[in-house]
Amino acid sequence: MAAIDRSQVWAGGLNDLAQAGRGMKAPRFYDTTLRDGEQSVGTSFDPDQKLEIARLLDGLGVGRIEAGFPRVSEEDRIAIRKIQDAGLKAEIWGFSRALIEDVQSVADLGMRHVVIEAPVSDMKLAALSVSREAVLERVAKAVAFAAGKGIQVAFFGVDCSRGDLAFLERIYRTARDAGAAEFVAVDTLGIATPEAVAYLIGRIRGWFGADVPLHFHGHNDFGLGTACAVAAAAAGADWIHGTIDGIGERAGNANLPEIAAALELLYKVETGIRLDRVRAASQRLREIAGYQLEPWKSVVGRNLFVRETGAVAAQFHIPEAIEPYASALLATPRGIVLGKKSGIASIKIKCEELKLDPPAESYARLLEAVKQAAIRKRGLLTDDEFRGIVERAAA
Repeated sequence: MAAIDRSQVWAGGLNDLAQAGRGMKAPRFYDTTLRDGEQSVGTSFDPDQKLEIARLLDGLGVGRIEAGFPRVSEEDRIAIRKIQDAGLKAEIWGFSRALIEDVQSVADLGMRHVVIEAPVSDMKLAALSVSREAVLERVAKAVAFAAGKGIQVAFFGVDCSRGDLAFLERIYRTARDAGAAEFVAVDTLGIATPEAVAYLIGRIRGWFGADVPLHFHGHNDFGLGTACAVAAAAAGADWIHGTIDGIGERAGNANLPEIAAALELLYKVETGIRLDRVRAASQRLREIAGYQLEPWKSVVGRNLFVRETGAVAAQFHIPEAIEPYASALLATPRGIVLGKKSGIASIKIKCEELKLDPPAESYARLLEAVKQAAIRKRGLLTDDEFRGIVERAAA
């Protein structure tokens, strides 16, 4: 992907002042839409849909795709085989609990990379009636089994953001000693503040040194998923986990397109993500999964570059006055819509757009007619409805 045209980012200079002297290395993206995203209530992808989504992710420039949890079902195994055979550029990862049987199902598919998860907080252990000693033994056996088969392991400590730090160090070191090569800081319930995430990444980095790959996997229960992911990147995380649109359980996962946009446009970090493709990928995922987003959603919301308010429409010809970056960066058009809050400038712009040529002195009457029609409708006017207003005014 070509570098971002910085002349199309209108963020001012405050961020540069605040970030002076704080370099951030570029993290890579690990997408878990096909596994964690599918855990969203009511969501179920068939194998062909998973393959299509994997191709969308690969086209975005994601470095790793978590293809699924093969022990779940035969359908999941079929999907993983399809993705493995698709010739994608991204690494294809499997998911496993810290159980020999789970790891064997990954090995049976010839997968070379796996995330192995285990509960690490006392609350999770109690809920599962598993002792600390028992989970340590499970982790050691499962990781050693995977490593013995030549599978690259990233250890994933479930709920580690609520874990006892002394025990976290013990279980992560146990995974390392058994053969894990990478480690994931996991904010399972989205309770960590950005500062806490940075602290946790720093602690894990201290256990293993500068060269061991670290990941961050976050959720969005307090609306901090993107902020926490950015904090993880700033603290030195090598891989950021996320999903398209933040699809996932409860309030969802960290939102990959939002994180990429924030890093690229505000922190000037090259992520390799094709921002010009994220809106199309989001739209297609919504069609497959059958969900909708708030129209004001950042990065992919339909209202992002659409204006109704008259005062804002009056500045429409100067996009940097009313938008933080150019719509071209997301390969999407700008537009004016007509409704209750429109102004004279809205009428002028819409007439030019539709190639209508009413006399300028009629704009005020047209505006009043638009407002009244919008109030009756309790919504926006379509282009055809506006054409009708113009035609009736000319009659």
